Amino acid sequence: MAITSSGYTFSFDNGDAPGALPATFTTKGNILHATWMMVSAVIFAVVGMTMMSDLHAEPFPESLIPYAPLLIGCGVFLAGLYAALLKIEATIDHGTITIRRRSWFKAREHVMALSDYPGVLRKRVTYNRNKQTHVAWLAALPHDDKSKRVVLGASNDEAEGRKLVEDCARLLDIPALEETADGFQARAPGDLDRSIAELAAAVKIDTTYKTGSAPAELGVERGSDMIVLNFLKAAIPLKLLVVVAGVGAAITVAILLEIIGSDMILVIPAIAAFGIAVFLFLTLGRMKARRQLILRRDRVVIASLSKDGKEPKIGAELMHDEIEGVRIAPAKYGGNALWFDTDRGSFPAGDNAPRAALDYAHSLVIAALATAQEGSETGGDQ
Repeated sequence: MAITSSGYTFSFDNGDAPGALPATFTTKGNILHATWMMVSAVIFAVVGMTMMSDLHAEPFPESLIPYAPLLIGCGVFLAGLYAALLKIEATIDHGTITIRRRSWFKAREHVMALSDYPGVLRKRVTYNRNKQTHVAWLAALPHDDKSKRVVLGASNDEAEGRKLVEDCARLLDIPALEETADGFQARAPGDLDRSIAELAAAVKIDTTYKTGSAPAELGVERGSDMIVLNFLKAAIPLKLLVVVAGVGAAITVAILLEIIGSDMILVIPAIAAFGIAVFLFLTLGRMKARRQLILRRDRVVIASLSKDGKEPKIGAELMHDEIEGVRIAPAKYGGNALWFDTDRGSFPAGDNAPRAALDYAHSLVIAALATAQEGSETGGDQ
């Protein structure tokens, strides 16, 4: 079953990385879904034209109305036919990728060098199935030309998707990539089993951290055995403001129409809009909460302060040796966040904080992890 999302076409037929090269990855169209689309298109066109047949006797342009279902049906039928005929086959040999893509009744072939791809990307995409939105994690070879992108596998589980990317990167001997706000973060195949603390201690990751240069939006508290970062300010994303304004306008219009004696059925959308407004208010409240990042000798704690501002509420605790990546990437509700990548999944901190605060926090985290790793190695040698 082929699914297209965010410019990548994939299926769940390939869930494991191949054991050796050459290897072929095939994505086929969903025949069952395509057949359903084509049959539904024919039924819709026939029934629609039959129901509107009396309009043929009307003067122009009303006489053209019966052909509207036919045009819609033809469009859906062609979309179903395209889905049925689609087939993408990528064969990877040592240093070469051959991509054969069949759409409609014509096949096209591209021969690419493996060096044309920066690495194996772990790509998060969403898709709709059975009226629900699902998330998939892809192992893909990214390219600016969408027709030359190659999906090596997919999984609905974040940890499995990460493992798939690492296995493919080792097989192809190219870097594993993670998306960031500025492009990609690459890890060499030989470093995939090493924690970010080890890499930082080995000076394989650069840091621009400078003591005393914290921006105004980030509070830094230093203790004897920990460093506490307080994200003091977070702007509300524009898209959430637009949604809130739209919901508020819908509620206002519904209430006004009800007051002037319009249909009682308007109460239902008004109640629904009010529920959405409450949900958005709670979401914005969480975003404006004071978020913390606590750096201890052996772990990183992602937390937020409670209403009384005393006891932090723990969101996640990550041991140093399980953190495989730290990056700045898009947050869930807009803006950016500091993401910690582990085999258990990816955990955000400082959601939607100003970029200056995230940059400083990122460099400080890397420096702290390197210092902790060097301390543990020194202690172990003694």
